[in-house]
Amino acid sequence: MTHTLHRVKTRSGQKDDYVVLIMPARGINNQNSVEIFRKYLDLMDQFCPVNMGAIGCGNFATNSLEEIKANLTPDVPMVHGVFDTRDKLIEVMKALKEADYGYSVVVSGLVDDVDCCAKTAGIQRHSVDISLGIWGNVDKLPETQVLEITTMCGHAMISAGLVTKMVEDIRAGRRTAKDAAEELSKPCACGIFNPHKAERLLLELAEKL
Repeated sequence: MTHTLHRVKTRSGQKDDYVVLIMPARGINNQNSVEIFRKYLDLMDQFCPVNMGAIGCGNFATNSLEEIKANLTPDVPMVHGVFDTRDKLIEVMKALKEADYGYSVVVSGLVDDVDCCAKTAGIQRHSVDISLGIWGNVDKLPETQVLEITTMCGHAMISAGLVTKMVEDIRAGRRTAKDAAEELSKPCACGIFNPHKAERLLLELAEKL
């Protein structure tokens, strides 16, 4: 299971949000993880990710790529990249396959869509993790577009209240949607938040009466 798995998606947001998670097996092939993680980050950066990062290292809203790489330590368990188009994802997959640095790569998105991208990149997927959605008393959950934003942080560091505040700021002219999306990116310690998608969703929410 992965913290990138449980992203709420509406039909309009199905193909602008793909997370690539890269992780070694602890005690087996993580001995030179800092050096290898840097290679992975450099590789993904060639394909214009909308975000990248790792726990304790920052993300694009808080740090440059060079700072993220400098902050890597042997204790960092994984690194992430976020892409906003299928074409980018396919090219990243091709490059990862060719580089073959030896770590596990997990791509989060809709199963059929990601599987199609993998096949186009010449990759046969190994396995699938599927989120079964949210169960129980859901009456107090925020609306779906807000959940689309908050669930882009897999550790729940972005609150619905903060999203509401950003929407209010956009309506009042205190922030642009792009600025608001970048602000929401900051609490996401892993760097899996998608500011490109968030900007679009914030604008949609701000335009609602």
